[in-house]
Amino acid sequence: MSLIAARAGLKLTLIPGVTADSIHPKAMPPHIGNNNMTGTPALGVWRAHANVWKYMLDNDVESALVIEDDVDFDVNIKDIMGKLNWQLRFNNTIRWGKEVEKGWGEECPYGCDWDEIFIGSCGGKPNRDRLDLHQMYEDAHAPNVSSLPNWVRREMTTMWNLTETDGLRVISPTWSPLCTMGYGLSRMGAMRMLYQIGGWRPFGYPVDLEIAWRTAEGKLSGYTISPPAVTSWRVGGAQDSDNDAGMDASAVSSLGNIQGRSEGIKNSVRKSLAGFLEKDYWGDRARMGR
Repeated sequence: MSLIAARAGLKLTLIPGVTADSIHPKAMPPHIGNNNMTGTPALGVWRAHANVWKYMLDNDVESALVIEDDVDFDVNIKDIMGKLNWQLRFNNTIRWGKEVEKGWGEECPYGCDWDEIFIGSCGGKPNRDRLDLHQMYEDAHAPNVSSLPNWVRREMTTMWNLTETDGLRVISPTWSPLCTMGYGLSRMGAMRMLYQIGGWRPFGYPVDLEIAWRTAEGKLSGYTISPPAVTSWRVGGAQDSDNDAGMDASAVSSLGNIQGRSEGIKNSVRKSLAGFLEKDYWGDRARMGR
């Protein structure tokens, strides 16, 4: 993770993962009805994300990008986020309609109205009753629709009526995201997630489902970009998950990142490492006759 962050020019704060058996019984969150998650991998995943939310509050972090450690993203992620920031601060028709200048005086990153900004997920959908709330913008780093995973290709073609075009992204209000591989979080969003999901109120399902349901209810809100700029990185077998029983039961049989893969990223930061870091000092000298 540190290697790909350095390649993309990002500085990370690493928050350790958590196993369910490391959580003291007195620190267990209350559960809903019979949905007791004690001892399950999903409880550890929730605790790890809750630790991020808590870190933001304890350290007065205004906003943060939360990414899991088994992801891939575009090597140009800083440019992608910069364009998204400009759209949400200075051209946010979802929030302001035609009067986008109302947001120009706000100093918050990405505007001042959001809890969460999903830039990476493994599924989900926009609110079918409010498809009018969306905006498209040009992004040279957006991949071609034909290269996308099936679920996001369907969204781009059936919801937003795009075909083979590349270089376009769509912003819509977050409605039902799946997976927590990459999301922006404001300080108020961290407070609301901690309040709604286990820190104050009970919960009983994996954290990504809890976030999706609280968002669909309107208790959390924000924006989602499509296609995602963060996606899963797969090497095969048990190494691909710590909380999926099927993957966990598989053998550790991959050759690691060398044969890893991701979908829907135009310029993969992981795949860029070889061209960026490989070196042939003696061969180069010989070819130059030195």
